[in-house]
Amino acid sequence: MLTHALLGLLRCQPMHGYDLKHALEQALGGNREVNFGQIYTTLGRMERDGWVQVAERSEDGRGKKTYEITSLGQQELTRWLSEIAEKPAPLNDAFFSKLLVQRIAGEGSPQVMIAAQRRAYLQQLHAVTVLAADPRLDPVTRLLADGAALHLQADLHWLDLCEERLAAPVND
Repeated sequence: MLTHALLGLLRCQPMHGYDLKHALEQALGGNREVNFGQIYTTLGRMERDGWVQVAERSEDGRGKKTYEITSLGQQELTRWLSEIAEKPAPLNDAFFSKLLVQRIAGEGSPQVMIAAQRRAYLQQLHAVTVLAADPRLDPVTRLLADGAALHLQADLHWLDLCEERLAAPVND
C-alpha cells in the first residue's frame, strides 16, 4: 500500500521524502506515523523499478532529493487502482486462531480471552469514532474510519456469538 500511496502523492506533484511522509500522515488522519526509513527504502525500490526518478537534488550538501513519478509509475498506479481489492481470507483471523489453540491445549479460559479482546476492540472503536468525528478530516479518510468502526462493531457482535456458543454445553 505504501508504494501506491507514494505514487499517488507524486502523481499530484514532485516531492521529497519529508513532504511525502507528512502528506501521507495527513491523509491518514494524522493518527498514524509513517517511518522515514520505510519512505526512503520504498522510494529506492521504486526508483530501481523505474516508477519514480529524481527530479532535483538540493545543492546545500544535504543530498535532499525531490522525486517525481515516471510514465511507468503512472502505468503501475493506474493498474493498481483498477484492481479489485482482496479481503484477507475469512478463516485467517488471529483471535480465532488463539481461541482454537486455547481449546486444543486446554489452557486458560475462553471467556477471559473474549473479555480481553472485547476491551481491545472497544478501545479501538472509541479511537476511530473520535477520528471520524474530526471536522478537519478528509472525507475519504473519514470513510476509512467509518469502515473501521463498522468492522469493529461486527467483531464485537462476533465476540458475543463466541461467548454465547462457548458457554453452551457441548453435545457429544
